[in-house]
Amino acid sequence: MKINWFALNGIKPFDKPEEEKTTKIKVGWLNEAKDYYFSLDDMTEEPYRLTVTGFADCEVELYQLNSTQAHIGRGVTWGEIPQAPEASFYDCLQPFVIQEEVPISSYHLFCLRLTGTAPGKWQGEIRATQGKISVSKTLTFEVLPLLLPAQTAPTLELWQYPFAVARYYQIEPKDYFNKAHCERIAESLAYYAEAGGDTIVTTIVHDPWNHQTYDAYPSLVTWQQSGEKMTFDFTWFDQYVALCLALGINQKIKCFSMLPWEDKIYYFDEAGVLQERIYPVDSPQWQKIWRDFLTAFVQHLEEKGWFDITYIAIDERPAETLTNVLQLIKEHPNQEGKMLKVSCALNYQSFDHTLLEQIADLAIGQPHLGDQTVFRQWCEQRRTKGLTTSIYNCVGDYPAMFLYSHPFESQWVIWNTVAYGADGFLRWALDAWVKDPLVNGSHWYWESGDPFLLYPGTNGTMMSLRFQQMQQALNDSRKYLFLQKKQPALVSEVTQLLDGWPQLSGKTNDYGAQVPFSENETLQLIQTIQQMHDLLEKGARAYLKESNK
Repeated sequence: MKINWFALNGIKPFDKPEEEKTTKIKVGWLNEAKDYYFSLDDMTEEPYRLTVTGFADCEVELYQLNSTQAHIGRGVTWGEIPQAPEASFYDCLQPFVIQEEVPISSYHLFCLRLTGTAPGKWQGEIRATQGKISVSKTLTFEVLPLLLPAQTAPTLELWQYPFAVARYYQIEPKDYFNKAHCERIAESLAYYAEAGGDTIVTTIVHDPWNHQTYDAYPSLVTWQQSGEKMTFDFTWFDQYVALCLALGINQKIKCFSMLPWEDKIYYFDEAGVLQERIYPVDSPQWQKIWRDFLTAFVQHLEEKGWFDITYIAIDERPAETLTNVLQLIKEHPNQEGKMLKVSCALNYQSFDHTLLEQIADLAIGQPHLGDQTVFRQWCEQRRTKGLTTSIYNCVGDYPAMFLYSHPFESQWVIWNTVAYGADGFLRWALDAWVKDPLVNGSHWYWESGDPFLLYPGTNGTMMSLRFQQMQQALNDSRKYLFLQKKQPALVSEVTQLLDGWPQLSGKTNDYGAQVPFSENETLQLIQTIQQMHDLLEKGARAYLKESNK
């Protein structure tokens, strides 16, 4: 039996272990989690036991890294998984009970996560025991006397799917947003909040994205026909928003959408039957229902004290329809004369900048950023006017955060956000689970893994390796921005790297999915992320040296 270290900086992570080392060293800041990967190899058929000892003044977590099957393509037909080849991808980090004796399986990969609570060099040991055989590895975790700063920029927005949570855990509609449902939702939200998530995503119409996901997304606002009038029940909306706020997700409430895909509106008739209607934008019917809604919604938000952080959210719709929404919102100010803010995900190069200045919160797709200097200047101009700009990463992008993506791609997308001077990073799905992501992560339309960064589990929600790597880059960006503000010269090499940020080329594989153009792109990505790690550590040590003079 052997314990082998793994690093993620190979072309194929986990394909082969690192060179044999007796002791491994990592460096972190106070309250920053650092991850060590290792495998157990050459095992017999007997159960085994793992123990972790030492690491005084550190929080210790141990995960088993499990795999899921997934296709390597994209599909075109709703409900039909494409006939692309499938492979196994290590992605799900399942909490492992230390000292638990477990039966052997074919292969064992693990992640040891250490979080330093006091500065110093903390040494510990991983020991595996199987029958009379016992092997161990020692490692050192150096915690610098620097406190990980609070998340400021880039902000993080991941869209949440409470009804996927309900379906997976077999929660009936009559029990939506009761105690059991909210506890399950909170498991996902806790990871999101810890990573710096600051935006609550809600629906104000039924299935605003026309049921692209495995699960429908009902409206958190119930539309009820009453004679010639429409009334609105905000109970679910209030329960969900209150849950998020209690967990510290409190900067924005985004409400999808006054422009649902295919212009579909659903409501319950007086007999309690869900009805579907198509009301083209700016038609008399569209004008009437949204005037009724905005009148009720603005009053409700005022009563709850949420008006100032609420946005009407719109996803990839043409400019002329945005104009109609903006005009209607202007007709419904609150008692202080303020208008509801608007948030849009779109390609800014296709729109008139006069229109864009009316949109408080923009998210621009990764392929549409254009020249880095021009984009930076535009983001800064928007900031001076109190407007925010994010970059969003999704289906069809490279680098990305799919199951087959290299783990460092999840770090690259965060650093790309910093390099382009954006205020935040957006990815559309936190937990829009497919049927059973623990077994197979394939979706009928998108690259596998695109709809989720967390996994469900009997004992609670579990993070993915992709989510973990994203969180690492968010932490690193916080450290960089802290050091840059304190002593910019000490991280000038990081700044230079960001100023000339490499743009990596992708291509479409034989099955319709985006992949790196060649192995050279993957190598450049790995080298860039590794260089960022090394330069940040160098800058932190230099800062401590200067501070101690």
